[in-house]
Amino acid sequence: MNFKLRLLIITCLWFSLSALLVCMLYSEQQQKTEQRTQQMLHRDLAAHMRDDSPLMQGTDYNPSALKSIFHTLMLLGPDFEIYFLDQQGNIRSHAAPDGRAVMGKVDLNPIQQFLTQEELPILGTDPRNPHLKKVFSAAPITQFDSVIGYLYVVIGSEQRGVLASQSSYVPLLAMLALSFGLIVSFSFLVYLLVKRTLLNPIESVTLQLHSQSKEDFRLRPDFVKQVPELKPIAKHFYLMSQRIQQQFLQLQHEEHHRRELLMQLSHDLKTPLSSILGYLETWQMQQKSHDPLIDTAHRNANKLAEQLKQQLSLARAHRPSPEPHFEPVELAPIIAETEESLAIDAKRKKVLFHTDIQQEERIIGDKQLLLRLFANLFENAIRHSPCDHNISMTVRKKGKFLHVEIVNKVDKSAPKGQLGVGIRIIQSILMLHHSQLFTKQDSEVYSQSFQLAMA
Repeated sequence: MNFKLRLLIITCLWFSLSALLVCMLYSEQQQKTEQRTQQMLHRDLAAHMRDDSPLMQGTDYNPSALKSIFHTLMLLGPDFEIYFLDQQGNIRSHAAPDGRAVMGKVDLNPIQQFLTQEELPILGTDPRNPHLKKVFSAAPITQFDSVIGYLYVVIGSEQRGVLASQSSYVPLLAMLALSFGLIVSFSFLVYLLVKRTLLNPIESVTLQLHSQSKEDFRLRPDFVKQVPELKPIAKHFYLMSQRIQQQFLQLQHEEHHRRELLMQLSHDLKTPLSSILGYLETWQMQQKSHDPLIDTAHRNANKLAEQLKQQLSLARAHRPSPEPHFEPVELAPIIAETEESLAIDAKRKKVLFHTDIQQEERIIGDKQLLLRLFANLFENAIRHSPCDHNISMTVRKKGKFLHVEIVNKVDKSAPKGQLGVGIRIIQSILMLHHSQLFTKQDSEVYSQSFQLAMA
C-alpha cells in the first residue's frame, strides 16, 4: 500500500470516527439539555396537582381528588403519567395509559434528591419500563405533618419516547451523511495538497536522479531549486554530486597511472616468468617420475602467467576488472586446490588443514573469484594461527545454501595484515555472490562464516 492510499484511508477513518464521536456526544448533550429543560419547566407540576384538591380522605386516598387529577392529565395530553405512591414507594393508584403492565414499586432515592433541590436533571424510575430512566416531578403528600405518600409524575410518556426515537434518526442520519461528505472532500483536498506540494516534486527529483545516474551524477545547478520541503535534500544531493565528480576525476587520474604501471610491470615480469615455466617444463620432461613439488610449482606458475596475461589485456582494453562469470562449480576441488597452493606456507608454520565436507555439492559462482576468496581466507587463518595448530573448515548444507565456516586459534603475537585488503577482497567477492561475511572472535578462537547458493 503506497503513501497516497495510506494517507487517504487514514484521513477518512480518523475523521469518520471523530464525526461519529462528535455526533454521539452532541446527541447525549442534547438529550441531557432537553431533560433538564423539561424537568425545570415542570418542577412544580406535582405540587400544583397536589394543592388543587386534597388527595387524602382519612387514611386512604381521595377518589374524587384523583379523578380531578386524571381529568387534568387528559387536558395536558399523553405526555405525562401520574402515579400515587405510599411511604415505601409502592404504587397505590396511577393514571397511566392502559395496555402495558405497571411496576409495583418506585425507587424513592431520586425522589428524595429531587425534593432536596439537587442539580437537574434527575432521572427516576419508569414504572412502565424498569430498564429506562426518565425525568419526573414529585411532591410529598402529608397528613398531620408526616409524609404518607408521594405524587409522582413521569414527564415524557412511553408513547412520546417511541415517537422521539423514530424521528431522531432522520437528523442524525442527515448529520452523518453531511459529515461523511465533508470528510471525503477534506481527505481529497489533503491528498491533492500533498500530491501537488510533496509527492509530485519527489517523483520529479527521483526521475532527475535516475536520468543523471546514467551521466555519472552530473546534476545541473538548478537541481537545488525545489519546493521548500525538498530544498535541504536537493542541496545535499548536489553537494554529493560534486563530491562524486571530484572522486571520478581523481579515479581517472589514478587509473591512468595504474594502467601505465601495470603494463610496465607486466612486461618486466613476463620474460622471467616464461623462463621459469620453461625450466619447470624441461624438468618434468627429463624426469621419469612426477615430483609433486615441481607439479605444484608448475601449476602455480601457469596460474600466475594466466593472471598476468589477463591483467595486461585489461590494461590495454581500458577495462577496470573482468566481468564475473557465474556457473555451477564444485566447491571441494576449489578448496583442495587452495590448500595445495598454500601447503608450503602451512608447512613452514606447522599448521594443518582439516576440511569436513559432508557431500559433494555444486554452487553457483565464479571459479576464479572463489579461488581468490578461499586463498585470502586461508592466508589470514595461517598468518593469525599459532604454530602446531589446526585450521578447520566445515561445509554444511542448510536449505538451498552451503554454510561454510573456518575456525582457527588466535596467536596474539602474529603479524597483522596490511591495510585490511584481504578482508575487503573477501567481502567484495561475497557481495558479488549475494552473501555476507560473519566473524566471531574471543581471546582464543577466531571464526569466519558465510553462505553460498547451491546450484
